[in-house]
Amino acid sequence: MSKVSQDSKDDSDVIDQVAKKYFLEMEHSVPHMQQVLFDFQNECYKTWKNTINANISLHKEFLDKSGLDCAISDSMKSLVGTVGDEALQYRTYCKNIAIANIESAKQNAKTLNDNAELFADLNRKTMQYWMSAFFPKRD
Repeated sequence: MSKVSQDSKDDSDVIDQVAKKYFLEMEHSVPHMQQVLFDFQNECYKTWKNTINANISLHKEFLDKSGLDCAISDSMKSLVGTVGDEALQYRTYCKNIAIANIESAKQNAKTLNDNAELFADLNRKTMQYWMSAFFPKRD
């Protein structure tokens, strides 16, 4: 009987060691992954900005060199300005919604983290209840 008890303890030790290794690796790899993703996001932003600016510059150069008169009316200028403002406002709303969702998810994770032991105790009591029904105590 002591062999089973010892094997059970060894199994628990193995599980503990695997969990410790897993979270230790995560603690080291997640910050690196975050930095890599931030750098990638930054490069995408710079590429997007440079592409837009290069095309605007090309458009201006074409108009200057071609001599084409592409004057737009004041109402069209106003419309373009309004559309730009509306696009910025829409992006601000989307950003605020995304931030609110992220903050809510963060709070939910914090609540779960703060109550992990409470959930474990609840599960332990449920397990004990079911075990008492199916595995009667031996005297």
